Amino acid sequence: MNLSRSACVRAALATLTIVVAACSSNGGPGGASDEAWREANQRVIDQHKVGGREREVPGVTVPMTLAAGVPVERSALTTVTIAPGVSATLGWGRGALLERVEMQPGAAYPSQTLNEELIIVVQDGSATIDVGGKSMDLSKDQVLYLQPGVARSMKAGSHGWKAFEVYSPVRLDHLALAGQNVSGVNASFPDQGVTPSLPPGVVVNVNEIQLTPLVDPLAGKTYKRSTGLSRLIWGKNAQISLIRMDPGSEIALHRHPEDQLTHTIRGSLDQGVMDKTFPAAGTSGHMLFLPGGMVHSAKLGETGADQLDVFWPVRPDYVDRARKQQALYEQVVAPDAKPKKLAEGFTFSEGPTWLKGKLYFSDMFFANPAAGDWTGSPAKSRLIVMTPDGKWRVLSAGMQSNGTLAAQNGNLIVCDMFGHRVVEVDPATGRVVRVVLDKVNGKPIDGPNDLVMDAKGGLYITDPQFTPESTKSQPGKQVYYVAPDGTARVVIGPGEYAMPNGVELSPDGKTLYVNNTWQQPGENFVWAYDVAADGSLSNKRQFAMLNLTPAVLEAAKPADRVDSGADGTAVDTDGRYYVATRSGVQIFLPDGTYAGTIWVPQYPVSLTFGGANNDVLYIVGESSAWAIQTKVRGFRHPEGMN
Repeated sequence: MNLSRSACVRAALATLTIVVAACSSNGGPGGASDEAWREANQRVIDQHKVGGREREVPGVTVPMTLAAGVPVERSALTTVTIAPGVSATLGWGRGALLERVEMQPGAAYPSQTLNEELIIVVQDGSATIDVGGKSMDLSKDQVLYLQPGVARSMKAGSHGWKAFEVYSPVRLDHLALAGQNVSGVNASFPDQGVTPSLPPGVVVNVNEIQLTPLVDPLAGKTYKRSTGLSRLIWGKNAQISLIRMDPGSEIALHRHPEDQLTHTIRGSLDQGVMDKTFPAAGTSGHMLFLPGGMVHSAKLGETGADQLDVFWPVRPDYVDRARKQQALYEQVVAPDAKPKKLAEGFTFSEGPTWLKGKLYFSDMFFANPAAGDWTGSPAKSRLIVMTPDGKWRVLSAGMQSNGTLAAQNGNLIVCDMFGHRVVEVDPATGRVVRVVLDKVNGKPIDGPNDLVMDAKGGLYITDPQFTPESTKSQPGKQVYYVAPDGTARVVIGPGEYAMPNGVELSPDGKTLYVNNTWQQPGENFVWAYDVAADGSLSNKRQFAMLNLTPAVLEAAKPADRVDSGADGTAVDTDGRYYVATRSGVQIFLPDGTYAGTIWVPQYPVSLTFGGANNDVLYIVGESSAWAIQTKVRGFRHPEGMN
């Protein structure tokens, strides 16, 4: 059944459940009049010398319920029933309507033809959506953009469906459901002529939308970090910003001519509005309407915060930022390139190396990594060899191997983690031909994890002591250097890192990178060192701060809130640095500028470049192996092993 809008309004008002919040009129903080808040706003602008852009914003006559500049908890917002088992909580500005839609399992959203553009961001669950006769699935973390004139209907899956929906212009029939008098209201405005960021009618995973820095990098740091990163989505008229703000960070007073509707969905912050401060939290789902020009700021809590911001009209400065960030990413991969699954059936795949037309990697057995049970078993662990088409076989078994690397003679160097040694393996038979390292300072090494070779044939090897023995042989978690003559020494001593893991060299050999997987010391940083001619290291510094997932940021123990999962690494010939993390493969320019993230459907644990031209990025993680074609070429010593 496809109902007309007027029929929907009449039917809804007659039969549907309406819950209307007791909201104030469209004044400023404390219910002040429009004139009063503008006077107060100007005083703050003058006092703090707050700059800003100017633009003409279309005039509309939408009835307002949210007081300008005053946060409201989600429970106090208007909730309407759209159909049996389908409800929506509403908040709106003058040009855009934000709805948090919930559908019970199996519930149906009736077919209606859109008069507005619509952006859908799915929070949880799944649904089948029909758009203009085309059926598609829409599940957690997926985004869909629709333009006016198409009919859409939905049916929720077995676990229900939750999503944010943004309409622009404001959908008047839903305002009528919320008890607003929309007679004579003019919500329409001229098309703003902006090219949408997404193709209409195409489902996109939100994680494939690159994070864009919305604030400039922190000053006085050795790394370049924007404390506010956002996935930006826009249509012709409205724009969504899914922003994540770092724990303990601050966003200075600023203003813009576009209206902003802010909804806090995770974490906490003190929301500054002109000269006042209001608490906002994801648990309460605070919503805030900021009319164009209103000065605001933010001071983040200990876990940071995620907010869904709706801007109307689309912010041109954000479009520019997004395009610049996308351009950095597209220097590495084409816009339509995605990782392709090549193989599966592994327990915990690790440490890949491309050698003479094949990919070698470890399949480490652990009892239940997902549940934190890292009980290993060398007997059940395997060394895998795979051809480019994904066909694989077990090269050898019986060794809890981790990182691997091509040797100068064409063999394979392998970290035998539980065997407390680094060995050289025949890549044809899997047979160990010699021991590369098993002792440092006269004592056995503990758990060699990852390794990289310099131009002279020397090896840097990380040892985070990730082994089953309660008593360790070495004094702490360290990094070793094995010189070309075979002598070994500690170059990064105990106490520097909670878990030193991935290790990499810049193409010129002058910089060594070490990442820390979790906890302190080291936190969620990649660290850099200057490399001397004898392999020694100096000038330790933070090279890059890694992005974290919401689950990590909300960990119960503060020590666990820096668990980036940083592991395997790679570099390309231009010096870009790639690191596998819980968020995906994060990429940084040689100066530490964030260039983007390759999202992989499964947690990527490690990676390496390979292929005939060394331009395919191979990614292994947990039970699967993946590959993505790039525009760059990888770099690693020894060269010429393709």
